[in-house]
Amino acid sequence: MNHRAVAVCLLVLVSPFAMAGQRATAPARAEDAQAARARLDATHREVTAQDASVKQLKARVDTLESNSDAAAKALAERDRKIAELEKQLAAEQRPR
Repeated sequence: MNHRAVAVCLLVLVSPFAMAGQRATAPARAEDAQAARARLDATHREVTAQDASVKQLKARVDTLESNSDAAAKALAERDRKIAELEKQLAAEQRPR
């Protein structure tokens, strides 16, 4: 029984020191949590900015592709007209 009483007394005597140690680490944990939250917020802002940039780049690519398609169609139409005119010219130059 004496061993138990000694153990209880030791726990009672040590508990204020343990509580003080927990209180000392609590602000550090709060600072760590705040720092982690700040990093998370900064990362979130960076991701949002990059998403906006990607959307702008996709819109630009779509515009360029559309312009390229229109130019290719115009070029094909011009080539078709040139070929048709060359046929007409060749037909007119044949001896009759």
